[in-house]
Amino acid sequence: MMLDCLVNFATATTPVLAATAWVDLTAQVSMVVLVIALFLAFLRLILGPSLPDRVVAIDLVAVLLVGLIAVSAVETGEVIFLRVAMVVALFNFIGTIGFCWYLQRGPRQ
Repeated sequence: MMLDCLVNFATATTPVLAATAWVDLTAQVSMVVLVIALFLAFLRLILGPSLPDRVVAIDLVAVLLVGLIAVSAVETGEVIFLRVAMVVALFNFIGTIGFCWYLQRGPRQ
């Protein structure tokens, strides 16, 4: 009897993150704000006058993508999106360290 209860609990398909009307509204507003910020970051990436400006813009784009993934995880209730966001953030950090190392070292002449 106790085992049946545990099996039913483990196979339940209820979302982990609670979805209410306020959560849906704030998730949609957050998505709009993040997409606008993503557009502005891409604009900085294209118009950046120097390489460090473009590196910061790429870093900002990656951070905004992590934010979009996290908001979509809240909106859909799927926890796997949060794991994907952590992996993207890790690769973003490693890429930023690589760019900084390149900028500090300078191109070989």
